Parts: sequence; structure tokens; C-alpha cells
Amino acid sequence: MSAFLSQLRTELALTSRQGEQLLVSLGIPLLVLVFFSTVDVLPTGTDEPVDFLAPGVLALAVMSTAMVSLGIGTGFERAYGVLKRLGASPLPRTGLVSAKILAVALVEIVQLTILAAIALALGWEPH
Repeated sequence: MSAFLSQLRTELALTSRQGEQLLVSLGIPLLVLVFFSTVDVLPTGTDEPVDFLAPGVLALAVMSTAMVSLGIGTGFERAYGVLKRLGASPLPRTGLVSAKILAVALVEIVQLTILAAIALALGWEPH
């Protein structure tokens, strides 16, 4: 179990160091939510644009995080030769994959918490 936790800790540290991943995970969804909630340019059909935007931005955040962590993260690992080294680690492949999945899930929980708090501050009233 300690090897799994060590791999999970490493995955989270790598995620926090990759600026591209942080930008797509939190920066862009936050910018979309705040900008389009405060500027009246979208035909939302609701009184508050944030009521229309918040669910879509939350879905965008989840999908972009999953795709970016898979694409960009794996690309970095391949470029630096990490994937070859991970194959020789004592942690089985299921442990490696599970650590990646749990790291992405933890990032998404933090991301959704921040986005939901911002949406609520902007006046979102979920039904």
C-alpha cells in the first residue's frame, strides 16, 4: 500500500508542476464561467446567465481535466522516459493505473469545489 500512496503522491506532484494542465483544468473553465456570467452576450433564456452556464462549465471542467491529464501527462512521461522506468517498478500496472485515476479524481474534486463556490458566489441557484 505504501508504494501505491507514493505513486499517488508523485502523480499529484507532477500534476501541480505542469502549467498547461493547471491552465486547462482550472484557469479556462474559471475564466469562461466568470466572463460569460458577468457579460450579457449569450442568449441563455434565463434571468441569470450563471444558471445556464454553471452546469456546462462543470461538465467542461471534468472532461478537459480527464483528457488533458491523459494526453499531456502521458506525453510528458513518455518524453522524459518515465513510462519505461515505471514498467520496472515494484508496483503492478493496476497500481500505477489506479494511482493515476485517483489523482485525476482528486484534482477534479478540488476543481469542482472551486468552480461551484465561484458559481454560487455569482448567483447560481442549482435546482
